[in-house]
This record gives sequence, structure tokens and C-alpha cells, in this order.
Amino acid sequence: MKHIPNFLTLANAICGMMAIYNIVNTSNIGLAIALIAAAALFDMLDGWAARKVGASSELGKQLDSLADVISFGATSGFLWSSILADYTNVPQPWAMLVGATVTAASVYRLAAFNLQENEGKDFIGMPTPANALFALGLWSWMGRWDNWEWIMALEGSQLLLWHIALVSIAFYTMYWQNASFQILSLKVGGDTRRKIGQYTLVGILAIMIPFFGVLSISIVVFLLPIVSAFALKSKAQDP
Repeated sequence: MKHIPNFLTLANAICGMMAIYNIVNTSNIGLAIALIAAAALFDMLDGWAARKVGASSELGKQLDSLADVISFGATSGFLWSSILADYTNVPQPWAMLVGATVTAASVYRLAAFNLQENEGKDFIGMPTPANALFALGLWSWMGRWDNWEWIMALEGSQLLLWHIALVSIAFYTMYWQNASFQILSLKVGGDTRRKIGQYTLVGILAIMIPFFGVLSISIVVFLLPIVSAFALKSKAQDP
């Protein structure tokens, strides 16, 4: 029983590797979404299982971060490479270089996270799973033919501005993973303001999905620091 949490963590890593293969070789949007969602599910279940069987360990903590490097760090890098190279005509190896830098920011965040002694309900900086989901939503939206068609029609100054905007967003995702602001989690507990923030995020997602599909995930993740600033304001002001 004590090995179950580690097996769940390794399943997370396997899903991440399969997601990367799919992004690079098949660009099957539905399968990529399913694999990264499965990786995120295993990432939640391993901690839950460890608490249930009383098998929390330093090995499990290290395995969890190493699996996250694959499933959310490397995956987000390949997603950004595809976004820039396949849908905006940024030449390689520059698109992959930007993606690799996103991954490097994720690696740094996960290493710093492992050194934290006190883990609260919420996060400091954007969690790597949320960062990967942000890139996934953007990638899947741009991969739809009706969007891809007008994106490919951009030229001249419009194309340049489009490139600058996307590269700027990619660099912002490097920053927000290692920023010092608090990010609200969906863990239960806390004061009323925190619960309102959680309900707000879930409500925004539910309202937007019929109109924007998977891009709604990217929008909610982008809004997460703003909602967190409201929801965690009282905590930040505590002495």
C-alpha cells in the first residue's frame, strides 16, 4: 500500500511524456487535453493517497516535483514552441528556445518549492500545472481551423505585433511562476473572502466554456492572480 502514492506520481510522468509525444508528432488536440488533464489528476491523487496510507516521505516529495517537471514543465515548453512555430511562423530554433526558457522557469520554481518548509493552503507564484493548462488552452484554441485560418492570414506589421504579443505572454508566464504574489488554490477551508474567490473562479469558467471552449482555462488562469489578490487580501494584511 505504501507504494501506491509513488505509482500515481509515476503515472503522472507517463501521461506527461505521452502528451509531449502527441504535441510534437500528432497535434491531436483532444488527446493532448486528456493526457495533461490525467497528469493533473494523478498529481492531485498522489498527495491524497500518501495522506490516506500514511506514506508521506522525502522520496515522494522529490518524485512529485520530478514528475511535474515532465508533465507540466517540459509540456508547457513544447506547447509554447508549437504555438510560436506552427501558428505564428516564428522560425526554429527560436520558437523552441522560448519554450525551453518557459520550461527552465518551471524547473526553477519546482526546485524552490521543494525547499519550502511551511506549505500553506495557497501558493506563492503560479503553480506549474496551472501554467501548463494556460499554454494548453491557448494552443488548443489556436489549433482550431477557424482561428488558425485568420492567424495565418496576418502579415506585415500585424504579424509582427502578433509575434511580439505572444512572445511577451510567454515571458510573462516565466515571471509569474517565480513571482512573490499569492495564488489562490482550490483547497477547502479558509475565510469567507477566500471561498468567494474560489466560487468566482469556478463560476467564470462555467460561464465561459460554452463560448470559448478550452481557451476558458487560459482566461481563468490569467485572471487567477487578480482574483487571488482579492481573496487573499485579508491574509496578506495579517501581522
